[in-house]
Amino acid sequence: MKAVITCIFLVLSAFISCVTMSANMTIIRSPQVFTIKPPTAGNYPQGLYKYPYKPGTPENELFTQTLEWSPEVSKTFTVNTKYTATLTLNPVDKKHTFRGTSRSDVIGLPAENVENISVETKDRSLVIKIDFEPTAGVNDAPQIIFSDDFNGTTLDKTKWELCPENDRQGRSSWRNDMVSVSNGYLHIKFMRDKALGRSKTNNKALADNWIRGGGIRTISKDNYPIFENGYGYYEARIKFPAVSGTWGAFWLMSRTQWITSDEGIDGTEIDIVETINNHESKYNAALHWNGYGSHHKSAGSGGVALPVNIYDGNFHIFTLDWSPSEYVFYVDGKEFWRSDGSAKFNNSGINQNPNYIKLTVEGSAWVGMLPEGFTEDEMLVDYVRVYNQPRN
Repeated sequence: MKAVITCIFLVLSAFISCVTMSANMTIIRSPQVFTIKPPTAGNYPQGLYKYPYKPGTPENELFTQTLEWSPEVSKTFTVNTKYTATLTLNPVDKKHTFRGTSRSDVIGLPAENVENISVETKDRSLVIKIDFEPTAGVNDAPQIIFSDDFNGTTLDKTKWELCPENDRQGRSSWRNDMVSVSNGYLHIKFMRDKALGRSKTNNKALADNWIRGGGIRTISKDNYPIFENGYGYYEARIKFPAVSGTWGAFWLMSRTQWITSDEGIDGTEIDIVETINNHESKYNAALHWNGYGSHHKSAGSGGVALPVNIYDGNFHIFTLDWSPSEYVFYVDGKEFWRSDGSAKFNNSGINQNPNYIKLTVEGSAWVGMLPEGFTEDEMLVDYVRVYNQPRN
């Protein structure tokens, strides 16, 4: 009898606990996940790390998404290999849970080349395991996943948006009329604008050296991603002028760079090339993470030998090879900097979340004043391309 009473007590306790949890928690219904593409030999993997946004929107989800591959992928998917993708959904609010969520509730699960999908709850989280069929016996051919050759007469709004007309670096402003497309090039013009400077500052030296510049990006004015991507091979052919106090840049911006908890894994600004101190024939690559406030951290190529003079009046090709284990930066096919994020390979410091592309020109007093007599110049971009696998 005592055993029976004990059993009844345990069942009632479990029931009361379940009712209490249901009363205090809200089940996240019909979660939409980022669709995971089947592994393809030779291609970079996808990456997500505590990613908070709903797919294709600027809106925060009730949960974050983290993607892991097994076996671990250091560069690209290998041939004849079976991979498992583990996608973990973690509720942001402690009052939310995935308990009671089944596979049929999840939106966006892949179907192509899938052997099995299992879904289970762990504490309040949902863990989705996707077993894919083995990759092919040979590497797939590379594909361009984003490109623009600027062959039209206007900016292609299906690919780009003008950067907001913001003030930059305390001595420049982006303005839409500085950007145009003609003769097969993107033109980002920049000019001395004393009148604009006087409307921004009472400091005569800053006002007299104020730059009116501009830029474009692959995200809308409302922060909807037009194109964003993670691991990939990013390339642009650009002609940069040398004008002290200004710089042009080809860079990738992270919508999650503001997160300060995971040392850049969760979001990193990646500057593929910045022509800072161009009047001294210098340029650099750089990384910025943990926001731009007190937690901000950065690393850059300053001090490394530069293999090419990019201020010779010609176009040059600037490249980033971004993989799970490192960033590698090239100019005209010659490496000039790389960063693996940490001494050991555990992805620490390497951004796993998608970024969008930016091409800009701005100015600042901390890189010098404008040359005497300077009026205007421009940065020319011949093309931008993003590949799904390394090209070197």
